[in-house]
Amino acid sequence: MLATLRFILVILAGILLGLVSAWWAVGNLRFEGSRTIGQWSLQNDGAKANPYEAVRAARRGGGGLGPSEGIELTTEVSADGKPLAAACAYLVAGPMPQGVLWTLTVSDRDGRLPGNPARRVGFTSLDAMTFGPARQIRISIGRDVRPGDFVATTGLSSLRLTLRLYSPTLATRAPGPEQLPTVTSLGCEEGEAS
Repeated sequence: MLATLRFILVILAGILLGLVSAWWAVGNLRFEGSRTIGQWSLQNDGAKANPYEAVRAARRGGGGLGPSEGIELTTEVSADGKPLAAACAYLVAGPMPQGVLWTLTVSDRDGRLPGNPARRVGFTSLDAMTFGPARQIRISIGRDVRPGDFVATTGLSSLRLTLRLYSPTLATRAPGPEQLPTVTSLGCEEGEAS
């Protein structure tokens, strides 16, 4: 009887340890399949085949784009390499690849979207204002309302930006950093991390 009870406890401990380690790995480890383009991280096909990366994408509300659809880029750091904070304000500014449909979504690291009165969680190539002959974007992100294109980070504890570029040609030849917008800090609230 005692041997059976020990056996059951060992099995239960193994199952619990396996579940906890898988949950931790999905939330905390970065796998070899990703590469960076400036401050943006791009998942290549090897990473899409990784089951941990598939679960990570599902947890943040995405399924990734297939090779015939385009690419998905994410960032959790500003242009100066500091982690993005929901209490701070940022400007996403610069070019987008020409002739490409795109979406920019604001969320936290777990994929939760901001709960703001405007119900705006991002912008697309169809509704964002563009400037100059290169059709550059200027989107402000933060807690305090700013003029122009703006997304409030109300209710978020962390911050992640997801940029999806829809074009089959980008899946074979990703854009360079000069073709993507940068995320620069506009400052933080008193007492918050910058």
